[in-house]
Amino acid sequence: MYDLTNTPNPHTAQGDAGISAPNPTEAHHPAGVGSEQQKPQFLAMLHDALTEPGRISKAYTLFHSYSFGNALWIAGQLWARGEPLAPIASFNRWRELGRVVKKGSKALCMSMPVTVKAKADRAKADDSADQDDGRRVLFVVRRNWFALHHTEPMAGSEPQAIETAAPDWNAGRALEALDITREDFEHTNGNVQGYARPNARRVAVSPLAVNPAKTLFHEIAHCLLHSEQARMEDAADLTRDLAEVEAESVAYLCCAVLGVPGLEEARGYVQDWLAGSGCDAETFTDKHARRVLGAVDKILKAGKPATTETEA
Repeated sequence: MYDLTNTPNPHTAQGDAGISAPNPTEAHHPAGVGSEQQKPQFLAMLHDALTEPGRISKAYTLFHSYSFGNALWIAGQLWARGEPLAPIASFNRWRELGRVVKKGSKALCMSMPVTVKAKADRAKADDSADQDDGRRVLFVVRRNWFALHHTEPMAGSEPQAIETAAPDWNAGRALEALDITREDFEHTNGNVQGYARPNARRVAVSPLAVNPAKTLFHEIAHCLLHSEQARMEDAADLTRDLAEVEAESVAYLCCAVLGVPGLEEARGYVQDWLAGSGCDAETFTDKHARRVLGAVDKILKAGKPATTETEA
């Protein structure tokens, strides 16, 4: 997703049994995609991403989607407190997600619908009572919700660090080499895994992201491929659908090379966006493979561990 237009679509997560993992040498020492020897292998993996069965991750439906009015109200309350935008959930929902509300945290207000029964005498007096069971929906204010920063993970539910998921690729080194800044995640929708601002070369990954490494690869790809300058140079007519297919294809290939889980969910994401693009797998490969492989090559090389003098 990018430029905060990310409407959580069915996408992203972990675990895969479809594509075979690269051999240990490839996974631990990514050689990049630049050589002609590597291209057939990467094109085959790209073909798998576009055609092999995948599944839609549950990561995009974990949180309730609140109305625009409630989302705006929550944002105003956080702003008034001097607190950042963050995913929102009820006290009990945070517990279900493996987090507990910190002591002393002040709950947030939202308006919620409540169904009530009209009084019997009023119902009888109503000429349309025979067509109506007398139930009415009222909107009441409740103070039941907390932001992510009001919570902390339960023991054993700590989020996985990117460095743990991809030990053979250094995120900090890659971002510095690619001149991309990682900023704090500020979004009230917990289903959003991350976002990118390509023109500003800035990315953010949600602390709740199911697969933070894959999400980071995806957002970096948006910065490399989908800034206004990049579009003018190489993809002026690129649609949102195809941009998402490109970004997740890059993430898929990076995960496959580095042994990061999430391939099955990545295929589900890729194919879901591809279905709405009006483009088939063969056409996408012909027109976009060069761009995808180029971004993968840059990301893998930028995050390679520094070579020690002894190794040199």
